[in-house]
Amino acid sequence: MLTKKLAEEIVHQTMLRLRRNINVISPTGVILASGDKMRVENIHEGALYVAKTKETLIINEANIDAFPNTKPGINMPIMYQDEVLGVIGITGDSEELLEIANLVQLTTEMMTHQAIVESMSEWQRKNNDYIFEALVHGSKIDAALQERIQKLPFTLEAPYQIILLSLAEASSAENSLPLFFEDLFYKQPVLAGHSQLHEYYILLTNYDEQKLQQMMKALRKKKHKLPSLQIGVGPTVATIAQLPHCYNGAKTALEFAFIHKEITYFEDVELFSLFKKRDSEEVQAFQHRVLKNMNAKQLETLQTFFDCNLQLKLCAQRLNIHRHTLTYRLNKIRELTGYDPQYFEDAVILKMACTFR
Repeated sequence: MLTKKLAEEIVHQTMLRLRRNINVISPTGVILASGDKMRVENIHEGALYVAKTKETLIINEANIDAFPNTKPGINMPIMYQDEVLGVIGITGDSEELLEIANLVQLTTEMMTHQAIVESMSEWQRKNNDYIFEALVHGSKIDAALQERIQKLPFTLEAPYQIILLSLAEASSAENSLPLFFEDLFYKQPVLAGHSQLHEYYILLTNYDEQKLQQMMKALRKKKHKLPSLQIGVGPTVATIAQLPHCYNGAKTALEFAFIHKEITYFEDVELFSLFKKRDSEEVQAFQHRVLKNMNAKQLETLQTFFDCNLQLKLCAQRLNIHRHTLTYRLNKIRELTGYDPQYFEDAVILKMACTFR
């Protein structure tokens, strides 16, 4: 559809370069925009002929009487998928305008096509967001929702998986994520969009393992470029009814993403998700009691020890210290806290305290 706003933009941009009067007219012959403001909303008989025949019409002194309320010039159809969306007219001597007429028509059609594609893309983005929100919050799939799902360029098929991305702070990088999604998921069975403030979603449907690994590789590269980007992956589910569980799992993974330096999977932090009230007085008292006597260097040592899966040699290398120094620090932590990081049950308590902290 050729809107009045788009028609005015076409007239403005074209006249800026041609210095000639331009008319943009609807298929019903109504002048939507014109350099001659007095002609706006008048009927253009020549445009009616063009819209009907899909042919260019040259109006001059020889035939102007056949087209009332017109002026000499060239009138051309604005086409989209073999449909006349409107008519573009250039006022003036037709012989002088012949050289630029085709260029004006081409430019107008390109502007119109771009506006239509952008409008369709915006509608599709909103439709994706609506479907995603409905599915992850367990809404009933009624006729209206089913109709929206059918307008997707792919079918929703199991298995399903949800990935959430969050930027720790607002930045210009937010504008790059939608474009990144468009390139990454071009013509693939994926719903992707913006769900909440600084948070983005990816809903995979019937995604094979090879494509999944390729996508994860691309996400890791994106995270390396955007250190503030956190990525949480929910559990794979077999039915649409399980999508709320998948979504909550991805939210939990995102909440604990600070533990991992790359992508956080729900399965990796599922244990912590059992403790719902992380900010409760009891939790805060627990982590303070366990860690209160430790300084920053000791906390760093302990966290690195856990990151290295309790491997002394690897931890010493990562901290760039001698293994004996590491052993001394771990013993000191045992003395300060009463818990031995190298003893399984004590390590669990220390790990939980570090995570809640």
